[in-house]
Amino acid sequence: MKRKIIQLLSLLLFLNSYAQYDHTRVYSTFDNIPLSKSDTFNNGADLSGGFAHFGRNWTNSYMPDWDSWSGWALSNMTDTSTPGYQNQYSAIPGHGVSHTNNYMVSYGNTFIKLDSSTDISGAYFTNSTYVYLDLMNGGDFSKKFGGENGDDPDYFSVKFYSYLMGELVDSTTLYLADFRFSDNSEDYILNDWTYVDFNNDVDVDIRIDSIAIKYESSDTGSFGINTPTYLCMDDFNAISTAEVMPKMIRFDEDTFYNGSDGAGGFNVSHLFLPNNYKNTWGSWSGWSVSSMYDDVTPGYTNQYSSVRRIMSTIPESEWYFESVHFVNNGQKNTVRSPYFNDADEGIFGLVRLPVPVQFHITNATYAALDMRDGSAFSKKFGGDSGDEPDFFRLLVKSVSASNDILNIDTIYLADFRFEDNTQDYILDEWEMAEIVPCDRVDFELQSSDVGQYGMNTPAYFCLSLAQSLTNSVTNKTLPQLNVYPNPTQNILNILTDKSIQRIELISADGRIVANRKEKIVSNKYSFDVSSLVTGVYFAKIYTSNGTSISKFIKQ
Repeated sequence: MKRKIIQLLSLLLFLNSYAQYDHTRVYSTFDNIPLSKSDTFNNGADLSGGFAHFGRNWTNSYMPDWDSWSGWALSNMTDTSTPGYQNQYSAIPGHGVSHTNNYMVSYGNTFIKLDSSTDISGAYFTNSTYVYLDLMNGGDFSKKFGGENGDDPDYFSVKFYSYLMGELVDSTTLYLADFRFSDNSEDYILNDWTYVDFNNDVDVDIRIDSIAIKYESSDTGSFGINTPTYLCMDDFNAISTAEVMPKMIRFDEDTFYNGSDGAGGFNVSHLFLPNNYKNTWGSWSGWSVSSMYDDVTPGYTNQYSSVRRIMSTIPESEWYFESVHFVNNGQKNTVRSPYFNDADEGIFGLVRLPVPVQFHITNATYAALDMRDGSAFSKKFGGDSGDEPDFFRLLVKSVSASNDILNIDTIYLADFRFEDNTQDYILDEWEMAEIVPCDRVDFELQSSDVGQYGMNTPAYFCLSLAQSLTNSVTNKTLPQLNVYPNPTQNILNILTDKSIQRIELISADGRIVANRKEKIVSNKYSFDVSSLVTGVYFAKIYTSNGTSISKFIKQ
């Protein structure tokens, strides 16, 4: 690599209290483009004409009469052993880059088109299983590379042509197989994800609006190339070298980002935190980023708060500031590095950095208060007697690129298994997880409170990337709140000990169904709720001293 890119903070920019993306650095992992199930594909049979992602278009041409396609297909297939075109949608590694699920498959000479000219870095490519086994063993229409004695000087390559307004800007070549070496032991067929730098002849990202992909092979016949012209791609616009330093993110107080822009995750320095947002339901899973702190409000309306405020140091100074934390939603989740380092044995691991990664863990307020008090869906830990041996724990797994578990650190977010009940606890401080050099970190939550549908305890915890951190902080005093009558049919009276700034009424599924945005300048307000349908709601009240939430019933 000619370029050394120092990426202090990529993709995640926070403007006016909301997360925004630098689209010149956003890379497409394709994991947030849905597939109907595991081990399947989308080859354009829906006649959509292709896939769009961050202003990038991977076109597709499907012919229903012949059930045939060309261009790009989306896949999460894992078959690395079945030969022939019936297995044309599998990548030979059996997964995407860094063991993610989705990736793209190209068939035939193809294009990548951008909505507008953009600085582009590179992407990861590998062989399909179909091509790999065809080159290794020969197929119905193609030869075994190297021939029977291994001496045939065969090659199979793909060339990437970068264009801007119809003018060729740059080009680079990737050899998917090369048998031209004098020493046959050096011959190879590509079987892992390999980074291609689209900026072959320059030291900086080039501005382009399209990429043409064309194949060349030593195995040709009267109808052209005999080798199946397939290629797999992932992490488009990624970079292969990330010489980075962890850096804290400044974030306005009491805000969060839950992936509602459909980006599929975000980068913080060298780390990628995946996110899955469902527009239909306004729900999310994976990771969210938050600066919210509220250790008193129960329920999922407070799902972005940690039980412990963060005070962290910037390594180069003595400054202190309130930093963000990251909220996990889901029983299993991961944090990975999206980039590889050619100079360091191939893999850019999470802790092979000038400053090692530190993961601090604590409870989300939602989970902590559910365990303390119980809820409609989960039990009070310890039971009414306090003697029940409940636990809520997090397994922090350091995992290699070959999917081997290198280390497991167990952090108890709650432990009620002590003979002396006074020792029972729900974690309310930041505890550092032990991580060994690895390529990703997997997280798995386990609870003693399980039911027919699995774990009842809310599958939430909070993560901090602070390099140093103190638990000695002062809690915020939240406003006192009273709503009445409760239940109510028409009028809901709201009374606080602070002046009300605005009010939101939230349904049980988390939607804002009514609000008063104008400043009220009073500690009392009467809200007409007659138009609301019967059900459970939450009144969220904003004051100069913070926010409070109270549940009420509309009859």
